[in-house]
Amino acid sequence: MAGEGKSFQRMGYTFPKPLIDIHGKPMIQWVVENINVQGKFVFIVRKEHLEQYSLTHLLRLIAPGCEIISLNEPTEGAAMTVLKAAHLFDDEKPVVIVNSDQMIEWNSNEFFYAMSADECHGGIVTFRATHPKWSFVKLGEDGFIKEVAEKIPISDHATAGVYYFQHGYDFVRSARQMITLDIRTKGEFYVCPVYNELLKEKPKVRAFPVKKVWSLGTPEDLQVFLKEYPKYA
Repeated sequence: MAGEGKSFQRMGYTFPKPLIDIHGKPMIQWVVENINVQGKFVFIVRKEHLEQYSLTHLLRLIAPGCEIISLNEPTEGAAMTVLKAAHLFDDEKPVVIVNSDQMIEWNSNEFFYAMSADECHGGIVTFRATHPKWSFVKLGEDGFIKEVAEKIPISDHATAGVYYFQHGYDFVRSARQMITLDIRTKGEFYVCPVYNELLKEKPKVRAFPVKKVWSLGTPEDLQVFLKEYPKYA
């Protein structure tokens, strides 16, 4: 939620992207309900949005007990943004990082069961796609992820913006290692490449395939979602 949403601004949208109305609900509410998980939510938002649009009240309505972190300025990428919340992670409990602008046709309970049943060190929701706007995973013969790549189609298994880490410290350590090595994509530190650092020490990272993913990241993406989403088409 800490991005600028420039594509929507250029199209004349006056509210920030998380607050864009979709069938009577703001986008961020759709995303939270789509995740459908019992846990403590942490939202990382732009300070100007928090102050101008009373975001605190909205976020506490849709995710009671949530934590909210405000940023004065953009970071150097999503991985650095997530690290702003590292002090709120429980090192021994799972952390799930979710993009704030996508919808998934899935059963989230099945995803979390698969992660715990296999005692996975990490997990990524995937779907079939080859366009280089996505990030991608490469699977080994054992079905586990062997490599990830940002904006490079190393397979037709694209990532859906849901990233699971078995322990909070796994993400923090791996993300900091990636930043130390200055591993960027188009000048930014993304979340998906963090798994390449995790895989060096903890190899059980599983892909969880789903049939359909809708990006809500641009006005064009939003129009596709409005046309296709089965409950509201």
